[in-house]
Amino acid sequence: MKFRIRFVNQVVGVFLIVALGFLFAILISIGSNQRWFARNYRYYTVLPSASGVSAGMAINFKGFQVGRVTDVRLTDDSEVHVHFFIQDTFVDRVWENSVIQLVSSPLGIGGGLVFHQGMVQTQPIAEDSLIPALNSVAGRELVRNDLVRIPEQDDTIGQIIEQIGPILANVEDLSESLIVVIDVITATFAGTGEGPVQELLAQTNRLLLEAEDLIYNSARIADNVAAMTAEFRDPTGIVPRLIAPSGSLATMLDDQDALFLQIEAILMGLNRSVAEVQEFAEFINATSPQLMTILEEGREAIGVGQDVMEGLRNNPLLRGGIPARREQPTTIRSYRDHEF
Repeated sequence: MKFRIRFVNQVVGVFLIVALGFLFAILISIGSNQRWFARNYRYYTVLPSASGVSAGMAINFKGFQVGRVTDVRLTDDSEVHVHFFIQDTFVDRVWENSVIQLVSSPLGIGGGLVFHQGMVQTQPIAEDSLIPALNSVAGRELVRNDLVRIPEQDDTIGQIIEQIGPILANVEDLSESLIVVIDVITATFAGTGEGPVQELLAQTNRLLLEAEDLIYNSARIADNVAAMTAEFRDPTGIVPRLIAPSGSLATMLDDQDALFLQIEAILMGLNRSVAEVQEFAEFINATSPQLMTILEEGREAIGVGQDVMEGLRNNPLLRGGIPARREQPTTIRSYRDHEF
């Protein structure tokens, strides 16, 4: 026990030293990634306006970020001085006759400060020196004397205009498809269309008419049954007349099977009606998944049309992009949900 107490300070000290070592290693790693220990070479340029320029803006060279704007100042002579730095890993490319270009786009694409290298390799320009702007008098003179390398600029607007043609063609095709779908739906509900949906609606209409006739006939039968019940309750009414030898019942039965044949014909008609109703029910069960699929595809087509129209209103030439549309859950069950 005394041995452990005697060396506890040394053990704690070792752990503290190791922890501090790990901390310093982490700080050094973070500092290396954030360029805390790297050297930045500072330069400045003069622009006619500070519009589109801000502190922190990147300095690009052939698609690589080689520096960043540190601050933008307005001098007493009403000149806009833009101070920036070039990283030490790219400072050897800052040759004589280099220029800075402020690239702007009406659509806000591809803008920023771009560094253009001098034509002839020289020693790096001294720190805190002026690198002229491309549109300045000195910059235009360097371009006119072919002393600076100016790569061909990408025509961003031209590329967008070239892409508008196929987009408009797709929109036109989609609009025609939507018109056809809307015409089919309108004709279907108006009763002038063709196809399984129209047949289903026609058979449903016929079934409703037959049900209406059945309800009307049932009401008449109920009235007749009520009248017949009243007659049966009267002891001097229909019952004595029916069971009398010369009564109506005897007369009806003595008709050489005419009544039986009529009843048989009525029953056969009822059997045919039941068979037709059963056949219609089977047709409804068979075409229900197709009908649900057609309605679901129509809903999706209308949703795509809304996206296309919204995209045209928010075209990149006017605003920018198609906003994300929240998916609306359908109230129609998929035919996969049906039990077979």
